[in-house]
Amino acid sequence: MSLIAQKISGCYRRVLAFLVLFLFVGAGLGFIVYNRVGGIEGLRYWTAIRALNGTEKLLLKNRPDGVPQENVKEQFETVREAIHSRQIDLVLLYETINTFAIKFRTPGLTSDNKPSTPEVESFLSELENAVITEE
Repeated sequence: MSLIAQKISGCYRRVLAFLVLFLFVGAGLGFIVYNRVGGIEGLRYWTAIRALNGTEKLLLKNRPDGVPQENVKEQFETVREAIHSRQIDLVLLYETINTFAIKFRTPGLTSDNKPSTPEVESFLSELENAVITEE
């Protein structure tokens, strides 16, 4: 084998070894994170909290003057606690968040798609309906 072929062959071996090592480290970290969030079930609730946080930021940024900021934060905290205690209907929560996000997400920098006070109050009551109460 020529000298150039040996150099190329050694380079490929090093790249392949680095790639395999990188994949093992990535898989190990992924497994650790997967276990920390609680497996499949925990991943669903973790995703729900992430969606709820994004929706809360969107609502606080575009909140109408008729709805106090404290009410919005209090309602989202109630839903967040229900998610942590696993007392929430995830399907209803996702439908509520998705409907709100599609309706009021601002697609561009100049677009101002601000919800009205009754729409925000309706959204907050729908969020409250997603919480499962033990009665």
